[in-house]
Amino acid sequence: MRSSAAAVAWEFRQRHRWGLIALIGYVSVLAVIKAVVLVRGVPIHLDSPETFAFAVVVPVTATFTYLLAVFSFGLDGDLAARQSMYPARMFTRPMTADALAGLPMLYGTTAMIVLWLVTRLFALWPTGIAVPSVWPGLLLASLLAWTQALTWMAYPLTGLRIIVTVVWLGTIDALALLALHFGGREPVMLAILAPQIPLAYVVARFGVARARRGDVPDWRGALGRVKWVADALSHRREHFATPARAQAWFEWRRHGRSLPTWVFILLPCELVLLWAAGDSTSLVATILLAVLLTPPFMATFAAAAVSKSSPNATDAYGVTPFIATRPLTNAELVAAKLKMALISTVAAWLLVLLAVPLALKFSGTDAVVLQHWHRFREIAGTPRAVALLLLVLWGFIAFTWTQLVQSLYIGLTGRGALIKGSVVLVLGFFFLFGPFSEWIIETERLGRVWSALPLIFAILVGLKMSAAIWIGVRLYDRRLLSDRALVSGAACWSFAVLALYSVLVWLFDAPYIPHYLLMLVAILGIPLARLSAAPLALAWNRHR
Repeated sequence: MRSSAAAVAWEFRQRHRWGLIALIGYVSVLAVIKAVVLVRGVPIHLDSPETFAFAVVVPVTATFTYLLAVFSFGLDGDLAARQSMYPARMFTRPMTADALAGLPMLYGTTAMIVLWLVTRLFALWPTGIAVPSVWPGLLLASLLAWTQALTWMAYPLTGLRIIVTVVWLGTIDALALLALHFGGREPVMLAILAPQIPLAYVVARFGVARARRGDVPDWRGALGRVKWVADALSHRREHFATPARAQAWFEWRRHGRSLPTWVFILLPCELVLLWAAGDSTSLVATILLAVLLTPPFMATFAAAAVSKSSPNATDAYGVTPFIATRPLTNAELVAAKLKMALISTVAAWLLVLLAVPLALKFSGTDAVVLQHWHRFREIAGTPRAVALLLLVLWGFIAFTWTQLVQSLYIGLTGRGALIKGSVVLVLGFFFLFGPFSEWIIETERLGRVWSALPLIFAILVGLKMSAAIWIGVRLYDRRLLSDRALVSGAACWSFAVLALYSVLVWLFDAPYIPHYLLMLVAILGIPLARLSAAPLALAWNRHR
């Protein structure tokens, strides 16, 4: 048993050590902030809902999402497939089904409970906010355990796993909220949540045992007529007009459904918190912020898979012969990934834009949002308010797409250290954003940061343009892009920068915001260097 536990622990530690390092950094920063508060007496108001939102809700949501994907092996399989998502490589280990199902669940649920206890200790104590001691951690552990159980089972129909997982996790959230609504205390919540983990283990053990035997139920024969109608309506084609279209379809089938599927699963778990937020403006705003950050956050993990040429390749990040010998140039292979990323981003954000208004309406929190919207519209004016709302929404959508594609210049190199290092940097940003922002605001360092912004942005622009020039020269010398493609790309990028700059000048036409600062923001906001480096990275990896 000890060797089995060590083997599973090594599996998680080896494959996700960079993410664990980011988690340790998050906890360390919280501990430092706590030391500053208690030892030096810095007047940080931990009792305020704003502090609770920034220091607890956003980091815990980001960390929970990451741990959910890691311990359920959600980054290694296809959520929409009929087969179990439990990694087939684990079935070759000399372990029983009890250990295969129980050890990952034990490590995952323990990590969730520790996450809550550490966050509560370092971020909320001492505080005047009435925060429960144990049951929120048990709720996180229950959601993880059931996610593991439901994703490790095989299903008779494609896509059924997604529906079952969303419905059951939403049911658990609803039970917890109903208990809170009727004044359930800590013992009541523990009584509701404690049996969930053993029940999830029973289901997980059953699913892993069947998956190890290769049992996959199939109802497609019984639904043959439905399948025939679906095929007729979809107008399936037997061939593609060009190899580029075939490659784009291939990329979508392998990686495109991952991001919208994870967003579909996580949205109910996040939006159900609106029913507990009441009329607290800070909590409603924080929950919505967490929802808006979910697509780009999950895109960080999906990007690592997008860069792989095959999930079953011996070299996890190398280019397989199948991809290397495709009758396509490096630029066309990269373009197929860009198209797939665009479709995946649009699908994920359509889910968000449909789910958020419905959740606000049925939870009764739409009045809070509309009240602040009307107030902001009166201050800024309707045209500017609408334009700013659309700009923010466009920014989140563009951020999601760039998270999927801008890491291609690292992922396509085939170097595992670079890929995992970039992931830990993004994770560190999400984990530490809340505590660091609160520390800057409450310790009155915001003015210094604002004064240094022009210099910081100017340095970043200089680095970006220098890298873009170097990459452009390499692309031209190696003939990876044609002259027309290089000129057209530069022209489109310049037009996008000028368009964004014009919008920013119109929105923020104030004497204390210099126009050159807005130009620097526009230059930094439109991707250029990292996106242009993707063909270089693929060419090196393809021909090494």
